[in-house]
Amino acid sequence: MPNLNVSVRAATLEQARAAAAVAGMTLSAWVDKTLAESIWTARFARQQQRNAALGVTPDYLAAEYARLEDLRRAAG
Repeated sequence: MPNLNVSVRAATLEQARAAAAVAGMTLSAWVDKTLAESIWTARFARQQQRNAALGVTPDYLAAEYARLEDLRRAAG
């Protein structure tokens, strides 16, 4: 199990508690949600970097999707 001992400023903790209260969540649930969102954001950013390195653009993805849809429709 990783060492989860962290130092948090009192002001940061109070801001987190306030944000959790506004969201109607416990502080623990709010922290879990925030961490999960940050993990997905980081994964998405890494995927965007990989796509850019491979030359995969939004236009390419749209054209590929259209091509696959056309094949699916032709297949019946």
